[in-house]
Amino acid sequence: MNINTIENIIPKDYQDDLERVLLGNEFPLFLNSKNVNLDNKTAFTDKNAKFSLRLNHSFIHDGQLISGHWKLIEPLTIAIIKALNIPPKLSSCKLNINFPINHFLDSDYYPPHYDTTDKGIVAIYYVNDADGDTLFMNSIKDQNDEFKINKSVTPKKGTLVYFPENVLHTNKPPKNTQARGVINFNFLKDF
Repeated sequence: MNINTIENIIPKDYQDDLERVLLGNEFPLFLNSKNVNLDNKTAFTDKNAKFSLRLNHSFIHDGQLISGHWKLIEPLTIAIIKALNIPPKLSSCKLNINFPINHFLDSDYYPPHYDTTDKGIVAIYYVNDADGDTLFMNSIKDQNDEFKINKSVTPKKGTLVYFPENVLHTNKPPKNTQARGVINFNFLKDF
């Protein structure tokens, strides 16, 4: 499994600015009642998968800029493109914010999924320090109707985790942190 991390992908003062603005009370966020679309092609369920509400802000959807707040994260995007030496082509980019969920057990997580079926790189930028790990899994369930977790990454502000589009992953909601904020980037390799 090819999962990589880069700490401090951007300067600390910019990390602090992103956290302050994106998790502040004036940034436009939208309620999302579906974490993923369970189509059994890109998103799946097992005995530990649960749904819950979260807040989102989409910057890019289907390759099109749809947010008036792109300038806020453009320097981050450029830093990622340079660090990973990849083409500047995004199919999607969005902010996801999860909150503690009382009915989630320690073994529970959101439905495992692939972000895209296009060839590319998935990059997750952690907006803040939080619990609510990102989980990387086998793509086939075991005999207990579970996707085996191969790796877990704890959100650390300023850190980028990136991996190929064909890596099954999910996350847990935070338990001890007020919110877990990530910016999810889906970069296309071929265009």
